[in-house]
Amino acid sequence: MRYVCVHGHFYQPPRENPFTGRVDPQPSAAPWPDWNHRITAECYRPNTRAPLLDEHGEIRGRINTFAHTSSDVGPTLMRWLERHAPDVHEAIVEADRQAIARLGHGSAIAQGFHHAILPLASERDRLREIAWGIRDFQGRFGRDPDAMWLPETAVDLDTLDALARAGIRWTILAPRQCAEVRSPGGGWQPFDSRRPYVVNTRQGRSIVVFFYDGPTSRGVAFDGLLHDGDHFAQVLAHASCDAGLAMVATDGESYGHHHRHGEMALAKLIEVLDHAPDVLLTNPSAYLVHHPATWEARIVEPSSWSCAHGVGRWSANCGCAMDPARSGQQAWRQTLRTAMDALRDAIGERDAASPDLERARLQMYTSCGWFFDGPDGLEAVQILTYALRAITLHRELSGEDLEPLFVERLGPLDDVWQTQVRTILGG
Repeated sequence: MRYVCVHGHFYQPPRENPFTGRVDPQPSAAPWPDWNHRITAECYRPNTRAPLLDEHGEIRGRINTFAHTSSDVGPTLMRWLERHAPDVHEAIVEADRQAIARLGHGSAIAQGFHHAILPLASERDRLREIAWGIRDFQGRFGRDPDAMWLPETAVDLDTLDALARAGIRWTILAPRQCAEVRSPGGGWQPFDSRRPYVVNTRQGRSIVVFFYDGPTSRGVAFDGLLHDGDHFAQVLAHASCDAGLAMVATDGESYGHHHRHGEMALAKLIEVLDHAPDVLLTNPSAYLVHHPATWEARIVEPSSWSCAHGVGRWSANCGCAMDPARSGQQAWRQTLRTAMDALRDAIGERDAASPDLERARLQMYTSCGWFFDGPDGLEAVQILTYALRAITLHRELSGEDLEPLFVERLGPLDDVWQTQVRTILGG
């Protein structure tokens, strides 16, 4: 038997204005009021009822793709869906129940709560992001998570140890994050992505890691593999081997948002593989029951799936940019990281007395704030809003004004900050 798995990483950052609790209008998402509404219409809802077409192009059935794939849906997105698209939220939770009934193990895994880059986080924040992600998962799905998706698959051994400490059994990484592997008693050698591996931490714990299939995942995300569901199924099945697991892992938004009608290709793949006599579409937890990890792997640390320079995209002028013309023009990322860290340290433990301050302080590390090309983009401005909220709450609790310290650290980014403060405060 050959085994295949499609994993979707579904995520939207927290978009609510922390001063009002509402998502402000986002004109770039037109004709929808904001990007959450737009991507829900293009991807999340369609995947809960993806159509299957007959030879005449008529709909002959529908599939909830979440029930047949592995997925993590971020807590900040699930919270929004619960309020604004409850049918989608319930369909995702129900899909997990259906997977348990079919495979004995659910289709859903947890995610770090605010999508912070955990190797760059303080130990305290790393543990809280993991703990909050687990708690949110338990509340929604009614069970403990077997696994957790690391935001941007950003990893180091301390992060893996924190997952293991929290009871997480496995996670997923990119193939370039594997340094080498070895069989029990064997020597180190190049790896095969169709096998799960044990990674041992410096603190004496261990966790299982799956490395996804790179070429097939790139085909889904960038190379048009979703143009034809039958072909998608053939490619993924061909990537597997006897008793091995071929895994595709991409942003879940590939299925409908990044690629129009991508959910239909995924539905067709599910149908094709469901009828294949020698291939089983499964999830990693179910696979591990009969194929436990026995080989060991060493990871590349720190590393991620979206930065060739480790985790520089969220901390340095590493060269990564959406627009190649702006490569090497990202010194603002380190400036912003330094300012956020100084604010975090100045706040210290006071946030323990205020859940709102704690939330704002963690939200200001949402990874999207550093991912794009400028500090004045939608995502960077959003995390500056959370920093302003943290400063405001700290001032109310202690009488201490940390804004001068923050502005001093921001340096050349002060213009962006002042514009945002005026906008939020209504003048």
